[in-house]
Amino acid sequence: MYLHDTVLRIIFLSQTGVGVLGNSIFLWFYIFTLFSSHRWMPMDSILTQLTLSNTIVLLSQGCPLLISYFRTGYFLGITACKILFYLQRVSRGLSICTTCLLSTFQAVTISPNNSRLAKLKFRILKFTHPSCLLCCVINMILEIHVPIYISGSRSRNSTHTRGINLLYCYWEKEFMEIVILPSLRDILCVGCMVCNSCYMVFLLHRHHQRVKYIHSITLSSKTCPEIEATQTILLLVGNFVSAYCISCGFILYKVCVIHSGSWVINVTTFIALCFPTISPFLLMHRGIKIPRLCCAAWWKPNVCS
Repeated sequence: MYLHDTVLRIIFLSQTGVGVLGNSIFLWFYIFTLFSSHRWMPMDSILTQLTLSNTIVLLSQGCPLLISYFRTGYFLGITACKILFYLQRVSRGLSICTTCLLSTFQAVTISPNNSRLAKLKFRILKFTHPSCLLCCVINMILEIHVPIYISGSRSRNSTHTRGINLLYCYWEKEFMEIVILPSLRDILCVGCMVCNSCYMVFLLHRHHQRVKYIHSITLSSKTCPEIEATQTILLLVGNFVSAYCISCGFILYKVCVIHSGSWVINVTTFIALCFPTISPFLLMHRGIKIPRLCCAAWWKPNVCS
């Protein structure tokens, strides 16, 4: 059992540490580049909010689970558990909404001039900051009742058998009251991300078909910023949707099977933290000058046409 705990400590310490470091580096470089260029573009607010929400997800989910393997029993008080779990839920919802917002804005951005979405290209620039703020407010309101069903160390002697042991806190299982609205939000956002991704894949495929008939070496050998930004966002969305669906499967298993063991919490947390850990490195892999890459897509009328 000691070896099992040691392995879990190493896994979550590495995942949380690498994720927080990656998001911190990306955020620092992103803000430094923006201030040095003195230009704050519409997509910058979305990427900044996504990075911050991912950092909070890593700290609020990874750190408590990591500490639980260094200390036995419930080490958090009732108030700390309520605050911590509220932060987990809000940051998770904010990450979902922000990723959906990012894919939506990029889909509108690369839409052709003859499409119906073309009329929204310049109008949508005005709604980036309000949209980010609205995402924060909506998620804070949706999760406002979550602390009611969370308890701390006193739950060790709790007589409730329908609760969920989170290893460091305890979730009373008035399940339907706490997940209906957030689940509708998740379904809506994930569905929107899938639709946006399909649309962007269609546009990229059509662009690829056009490029095949262009015999100019210069045009065919160089990938334009719009294509690179779209490919990056598609990878982000694909990574998020995959991790989200797998994580939901384990959560449902934990809810339905009372004696499922702590391994479900460990696997669910690990999968849920994959997206916030990978996303900053995925963005940095596409080029150090990420702000210019993303901003370029906002000022081109077509997808490299």
